[in-house]
Amino acid sequence: MKTLIGTLHLQSRDRKGAVGRAYSRAVLTIALLAFSLHPSAFALSPADLQSRLTAGEKLTIIDVRNLSLYEKSHIPGAINVPAVFCAQKTLPRLGTVIVYDSGTARDEATGAAATLNGKPGIRAEVLEGGFAGWQQAKGLSTQAQGMRPEELPLISYADVKTGPADGVVLVDLRKPVPQTPQSGDTPPPAPLTDLRTEFPSAAVTSSPFNLPQTRQAGPPPLLILIDSGDGAAQAMAAALKANGTQRFAILAGGESILARHGEPGLQRSTGTTVPIAPPPGVTNK
Repeated sequence: MKTLIGTLHLQSRDRKGAVGRAYSRAVLTIALLAFSLHPSAFALSPADLQSRLTAGEKLTIIDVRNLSLYEKSHIPGAINVPAVFCAQKTLPRLGTVIVYDSGTARDEATGAAATLNGKPGIRAEVLEGGFAGWQQAKGLSTQAQGMRPEELPLISYADVKTGPADGVVLVDLRKPVPQTPQSGDTPPPAPLTDLRTEFPSAAVTSSPFNLPQTRQAGPPPLLILIDSGDGAAQAMAAALKANGTQRFAILAGGESILARHGEPGLQRSTGTTVPIAPPPGVTNK
């Protein structure tokens, strides 16, 4: 947004008098209209938010996750307005609002920001990477210190299939699963589902520490860990956390759900299932 306004200002300086003033008003109106229609285009990074808070800028931070996640931990000073209630919620003229979601599931922040921008006196921006991105950037949170049960975020096949592929990397940790012999001979392992066929637009890697070049720039991508139900995804999740990475989720059901192309069946029972969508600026991070 600042870059756009700066460019428009430079252009207006070349126009003198009433013409220049009229031009400035016109381009500013266009910029504000574009912002209201496409709030995700003006997402800000965790570093940007931190510097604005440090500078004492008056901001209202809105956490659009569900109440249970908000109560476990949130950005200090944030208020909780779950995304599903943003449209019906009556809010005062809050001025500049920063909206964030989990950053590991459906991108709820972009839609919530668009809804809030339709309310009088509110100009909403989206925090890149959501709460996971904030934590990964070492931002402060209300999370209590000490031991607590491990909860790993899960993502459904449907959310991966229907969500935008930008800002997402599939991490293939699968190994062929031996089949049960029907006679004396041991059959060869069943072939693994081709991830590139199943998710044609997605980036795929075998290691989250060796990302495709197209995903190395910009905010950290959302890593979706996929295994064969052997615990490899949980082990990798622990390694990622130890390395300070927070933006990841485990595909519920792993290779089993892929082989069924999302049809219902037994899935993982450990972790927290959360809905996903486009990361800000890219798109559910």
